[in-house]
Amino acid sequence: MMFKTPLNRRQVMLGPPALLFAGSATAQVTSTGIIFAGASWCPVCKKAAPILATLSERLGLPVIVASGDERPIAPFTRVVPLSGHPIASAVTAYPTTLIYNAKRDAVIGSIEGYRNPTWYLAALRSFIRQSEEVFE
Repeated sequence: MMFKTPLNRRQVMLGPPALLFAGSATAQVTSTGIIFAGASWCPVCKKAAPILATLSERLGLPVIVASGDERPIAPFTRVVPLSGHPIASAVTAYPTTLIYNAKRDAVIGSIEGYRNPTWYLAALRSFIRQSEEVFE
């Protein structure tokens, strides 16, 4: 899904206060990054976050967690405030997972909500594959 107003890399990655990645990138160097927008009180976010953390660690993808209440969403311990961040206008529901491609310098996909682990993983993998293959 493309946004009406494209977000450039600086807007996405360097929103206030600063770039904070959760998890470690151990696999491969990639041009794909993930922005997870949610809140610590959101029960659906608490279901999606561990799945995202496991996948991102396995694939070596950086993740920025933008929290609506500025509190960590386990298992992620570092967050950036969602309010005032350039991606805030793209978030209409929690959780929203945005897939960012550095080579294209844009958000190339959005996953709104979480139905179950199978659905969420399939959606993540689809956008990640698209980002890595189409924009190489």
